[in-house]
Amino acid sequence: MRPEDSERILIEELFENTRTRIENFDVEAREIVALTGDASTRRYYRVVTDSNSYVSCLSEPRKEDNDSDFLNVYNVFEMQGVRVPKIHDHNIKKGYFLQEDLGNITLLSHVSLIQDENEIYETYKKIINILIKIHSIPADKDYSWGKLKFDHEKLMFEMNFTREHFLKSFLKVELTNEEEELYEKQFGQIIEELSKEDMVLCHRDFHSRNIMMKNGEPVVIDFQDARQGIAQYDLVSMLEDCYFQLSPKNIKKLKSYYIENIGNLNQSREEFERLYDLMTIQRIFKAIGSFAYINEDRGDSRYLKYIGFAMEKLRNKLKKYPEYRGLFNLIMGKYYES
Repeated sequence: MRPEDSERILIEELFENTRTRIENFDVEAREIVALTGDASTRRYYRVVTDSNSYVSCLSEPRKEDNDSDFLNVYNVFEMQGVRVPKIHDHNIKKGYFLQEDLGNITLLSHVSLIQDENEIYETYKKIINILIKIHSIPADKDYSWGKLKFDHEKLMFEMNFTREHFLKSFLKVELTNEEEELYEKQFGQIIEELSKEDMVLCHRDFHSRNIMMKNGEPVVIDFQDARQGIAQYDLVSMLEDCYFQLSPKNIKKLKSYYIENIGNLNQSREEFERLYDLMTIQRIFKAIGSFAYINEDRGDSRYLKYIGFAMEKLRNKLKKYPEYRGLFNLIMGKYYES
């Protein structure tokens, strides 16, 4: 039996358990259809009934702690008015969640068909309003999302991850000892500057594929890995998205809208912009490493097409800072010579 078939049988059993256990949920599954996943290791199925449809999520048993984190973040987001998919039922031991069906339209697919720049701005303003709500949630140290941080160790781990999976494994580049030293020193300087700033609660993966559009309104998904980071972390993820190019004018307007509405930022506009650029360098290079890793580890090449766009975005940010000329020459030289 194929794994997909056995998972369908499992979902059918779990859905039947939901039906018999939960009041006013007397519906039977008529069809269970596998959905194309994103970069996550979770698998998704649409459960269709005579009157409605739901999405069932399955994760590996070893992810039980992460599933608890998912519920904790779900609860705090919902209480703070962040629109998230309703959870109808769950079984953490089996890695099972039964959620509201949000349909198939992501923010990416939605805005990619919009030609009017002002309409794109108004759509993204809704997303920034959601981000402001998330960033206004106090960190609760009783939960993982309140204790974990994008500190120096975590951010540098991500740069080492990209070095291993993008430079060495994907590009087949071997760095000399001098190049390794320059890589670690200059990324270390960038990360030192980023990690000493005040932090807010971050979604962590806040981009156009992790926002669904239901009836024209945005709904946040994939929030289970929330942790503390600087305000620019999520903002960069959305405005400097590797999947969709916002116009420079809209990026500027959306940054200003965020700054004007977040409150208690304690940064001058000049400081904010520098941190924004440095965070873009770190986030984009981490995304490139993830694209290479997904291809290497899962044989999923769908994300390789975004590497060229991401590298140009990285190039344009790095070249603004003469103090990182060495890092610019190293990364761009290795990429464009390979």
